[in-house]
Amino acid sequence: GVSARLSEGRGWWAWVGVRLMGSEAQTTPADAPHVTCESSMEASDAEQLLWTCAECFVYQIPPLKNESGHRANDWDVNKWLWSGKLMVVALGTTVEVRLLDSTSGDLFACCPVTAPNSKAIDPVVDSSRYFVLRIDDGKGRHAFIGMGFRDRSDSYDFNATLQDHWKGVQRQREADEMRQQLQALPVRDLSLKDGQTLNIKVNVPTKVDGRPSRIRANGGEGLKLPLPPPPSGTLLAPPPPNAPIRPPTAQASATTSADDDFGVGFDDFQAASAGGNADDFADFGEFKGSTS
Repeated sequence: GVSARLSEGRGWWAWVGVRLMGSEAQTTPADAPHVTCESSMEASDAEQLLWTCAECFVYQIPPLKNESGHRANDWDVNKWLWSGKLMVVALGTTVEVRLLDSTSGDLFACCPVTAPNSKAIDPVVDSSRYFVLRIDDGKGRHAFIGMGFRDRSDSYDFNATLQDHWKGVQRQREADEMRQQLQALPVRDLSLKDGQTLNIKVNVPTKVDGRPSRIRANGGEGLKLPLPPPPSGTLLAPPPPNAPIRPPTAQASATTSADDDFGVGFDDFQAASAGGNADDFADFGEFKGSTS
C-alpha cells in the first residue's frame, strides 16, 4: 500500500476541508503542511511516469446525497481550495495520482488505485472535467476531495492514461498465465538417440552447360526476376485511332472536276490538238515547199 507521513503535527487533513471520519474542519492555506507519499512496494517496481498536467483544482465536496453519484453542480467550482500540478505514476500494477505544488514540487495529496473498478477515482455524473478522489494516508484514514481540470482535453487524457494502464496490466497478467501453462507442460526429449539419423532434403538447382541454373521456367518455381519499373516522368498520351478511309462519292468527284484548274487547261489542250488548222507547225511545211 501507500503510506503518508506528515512533516508537521497538525496534519493536512484539516486544511483540505473535506469530510473525514464524520467531521469537517478547515484552516488557512498558509498553515498547510507538506506531505510525502512513500511507497511500500518492492524495489523492483520502479516508478513510471504515465502522464502529467500543469494545472488542476481541488474542491471541498458535500456528502453524497444519493446513490446516483456526485455532481459538480453541487460544488462551488469557482472557489477551489487548492490548485497545482497533477502526475499519474505507475508502481507495478498500482497507479497513483499525485497532487504537487506547482512551484516547489512538494506533494499535497496522493490517491492510490489498486484495481480498475475501484472507487478511488469516481467521475461525477454531470460533467466530464471533474472527479472525486479518495486520498489515503496508509493508516486507515481516508478522505474524499473533488478534483477538476480547466480544459476538457486534460480530463480526456487523464481517463485515457488510466485505461491504458489497466489494459497493460491485463495483458501482462494474461502473458504470465500463458507462461505458467507452458511451464506446466511435460518437457519432450527431442534429442537424437544412439544410432538415429536425420535425413534432410535440400533442393539443389540443376546445372546447365556446367553452370548452375538460377532461373527455372517450371510453373513459377525457382528464382523469379522482378518486373522492370515503369519509365520515369510523365507518360505520353496514346496516339488517336486511325480514321477509316472512305471512297469519294460521285457528287464529290463532280465538284472536284469543276473546281480543278488543272483539269480545265488539260481539256483545252486536247481540243486544240484535235483541230489541224490551229497547228503552228503548218507554216514550217509551207516554208519548206517554197524553198524547193
